[in-house]
Amino acid sequence: MVNSRILLVDDDIQFLEATEYMLKYENYDVITAKNGEEAIKKYKESSPDIVLMDLKMPVMNGYDSFFKIKKDNPDAKIVFTSAYAINNEEFAKAKKSGLYGLLTKPFDLNELNSMIESKK
Repeated sequence: MVNSRILLVDDDIQFLEATEYMLKYENYDVITAKNGEEAIKKYKESSPDIVLMDLKMPVMNGYDSFFKIKKDNPDAKIVFTSAYAINNEEFAKAKKSGLYGLLTKPFDLNELNSMIESKK
């Protein structure tokens, strides 16, 4: 049985592929996107249960993508992932708009699974 459908969004291809592999190993259905613009398109196409989205990406960053997805899908479950310092103003705005959480990179598989399972 397949668990949750996850949209994984990150411009770091190595991170994207490694995380996708780990999630598929845990029997999650994984869709990937390499930037925020692609994430919006794939969200509309796949209706994922949860989105794991990097903040710092080319084309469209995670914050802009978050707000565009939430505008059309207020119940979207989105978790930010980042290895960088958080922009407090944008992060606070996202939290008020229904951000589900933050995972700081690098994170381990148990931490990732806990975050996904808590969002079901």
